[in-house]
Amino acid sequence: MKLFKRALAGFLTACTVLTTCTACGENTTTAMTIDGIDIPAGVYIYYIVNAYSDAMNTMSEDGADFSECKETKDIKKIMKNADIDGIHADEWIKNKAIGYCQTYAAVKKDFKEKKIALTGEEIAQVDEAAIKAFEYYGDFFEESGISEESAKSVLSLNMEEQKLWDYYYGEGGELDIPEKELYDYYVDNHLRIKYLEMPLKDGEGNLLKSDGKSEIEKMAQDYLDRLAKKAGDEKELNAEFDYLIDEHNNYVTSLSEAAVTTTDENGSTITTETTAKSTTTDEETTTTVVPDSTDTTETTVVGETTTANAETTTAPSEETTSVTTVTTTAETTDTTFTTPGVGYDTFKENILIVSTAPKEEPKPDETTTQASYTPCKKVYEWALDESTPLLKPELIKDDETYYIVMKMDIEDRMTEYDLWGEGMIENMRQEIYMDEFNDMLEEMGAKLPVDRNEKAIKRYKVLDMDVAGYQQAMMQSYYGSYAAQQGGY
Repeated sequence: MKLFKRALAGFLTACTVLTTCTACGENTTTAMTIDGIDIPAGVYIYYIVNAYSDAMNTMSEDGADFSECKETKDIKKIMKNADIDGIHADEWIKNKAIGYCQTYAAVKKDFKEKKIALTGEEIAQVDEAAIKAFEYYGDFFEESGISEESAKSVLSLNMEEQKLWDYYYGEGGELDIPEKELYDYYVDNHLRIKYLEMPLKDGEGNLLKSDGKSEIEKMAQDYLDRLAKKAGDEKELNAEFDYLIDEHNNYVTSLSEAAVTTTDENGSTITTETTAKSTTTDEETTTTVVPDSTDTTETTVVGETTTANAETTTAPSEETTSVTTVTTTAETTDTTFTTPGVGYDTFKENILIVSTAPKEEPKPDETTTQASYTPCKKVYEWALDESTPLLKPELIKDDETYYIVMKMDIEDRMTEYDLWGEGMIENMRQEIYMDEFNDMLEEMGAKLPVDRNEKAIKRYKVLDMDVAGYQQAMMQSYYGSYAAQQGGY
């Protein structure tokens, strides 16, 4: 179980379906006792709902379809006859929930043994979070008999788990993880490039013919010649590359605007001949390209528009390497990245995030999807090649796009004001060690003896849990919380 990751997903999700002890009856207020730690019925029910969601996810991966289920009774129809790993869904969910409760007890036990305590400010945060949860989940809580105290018990656990993470894996923690290890991990798994896209399509989205491709290749060679004149001065080379990116984007936009499509009196399509010109100029070179109507290049320029520390979808290769693109652009962020020793600000760069984890073989009955690459697989392979020289622009020809690309030294940006700030250091710490931390907690919990209160266990019918109501309340709270953050209300 990944309690800590669940906490990071938001406090509202963490306290969704916790019932009051008073609603349970005197003999069922405690669901079980684990190594001397009482587990309130509300906590057990919370983990039942989490386990129920796990069961639905597992079944969906095996082909079950819940898309048409509008109410809990619809979900129950599927679940009541289902087996998971050879165990009836009802029993599977119970076992999973009890396992979660064991991890809950392990966190409580270890937190106490380490003599860690929540601060007054943290306790106040828990209280505030519980109040906020009732603002969003009021109706659902009322129907389920949920109390504020029940919500606080799980919210407090999330705080305690965060502090246990800091105790073991945080800066200066018991495991004493050196920052150099995190730094090296980042450098080994990230690449820094710049690229310019040159689409090979006309205004209707058709691939250009040979003549049109030749014109694009000539333009690409002109760009490479201009960049070659800046070789030896990294600042000027990057500035020229950025200028060319803007220049070519403007060129593509001009073609798009010039390609005006209308219809004649018979409804036939009439495409106005494109006469847009692209002039690229430096001190010595001027190149003019005038495509005819058959070779008009029309495209929508799409860039990855995230901040330097964000990640987009991972694109696995056919072997064991996957790469994710992170792009920083002047148009989408006010953050300025200054390269030490060079003295210029750069925005138009991409950080490729490389994962070298072994690729799992798909099961015989599983279908696989084609990997998606941005900008393209050939660029990834070029960037991953250790023999690729730095600061040497090259032309890479893909089927539908030409790319001018340049590989750069990632360590030039590894400063506290740029890629290697406190936030990124903590991100790397969690990326490397969070699974290990969660596994440690689960192992600790699995060793703890469980004394079940069978009256309580039997009282709460697993498959009668209002999962649909839970999902609806969660969506309402999510959108309400998001609107509030955006100043909507």
